[in-house]
Amino acid sequence: MPNIIQLPQFQRAAAVRSASFDKAANTVDVIWTTGATVRRRSWENGEFDEELVVSNSTTRLGRLNSGAPFLDTHSSSNLAAVIGSVVPGSARLEGGQGLAKIKLSGRSEAAGVVKDISDGVIRNVSVGYRVLIVEKTERRGDVPLHRVIDWEPWEISAVPIGADAGAHIRAQSGEPLFTCKILEGRDLVQAIRNRMLRSQLEMEQRLAGIR
Repeated sequence: MPNIIQLPQFQRAAAVRSASFDKAANTVDVIWTTGATVRRRSWENGEFDEELVVSNSTTRLGRLNSGAPFLDTHSSSNLAAVIGSVVPGSARLEGGQGLAKIKLSGRSEAAGVVKDISDGVIRNVSVGYRVLIVEKTERRGDVPLHRVIDWEPWEISAVPIGADAGAHIRAQSGEPLFTCKILEGRDLVQAIRNRMLRSQLEMEQRLAGIR
């Protein structure tokens, strides 16, 4: 049976396309993921490599495309930390990257941050996301590989330094945890077979003109 665990929100480094700043619309484009494999550390299991599978079948864009917040350093404790939001419908996946357009705040309190973003002074952003399903593979002579095949980004933040992709910060008291399913062994083999069958069915349907 799959192993069910509880995980906190994770964070990954991302980038602002400062040259994309549109003064009239007060928007800027960001790359919020590249799906790169990164080394993480878990208090319970030690080191492991995490690979985000970036595809329309693995990445849930609903929260981002509903206008997810653009925050000041992942702060979610007060409204003043909201310095913008994702333009609804702008989050998308292209060439293994996650892209989105951010509508920046026009509040006077956020003017300094917005100016630094438009000037290219603030270049780093970080995406916060939760992991729902992981394929775990043990590797001889190396740390385990965790391929995240179901995950949900739900906020993007401007940060002074890009989030340490290798850091796994243990949940603090009161921090929400989310259920994650770990597939390994027979469950992993069956999951791969199911995914291959779904891909084959989708291809047959496209060829038949059904989709």
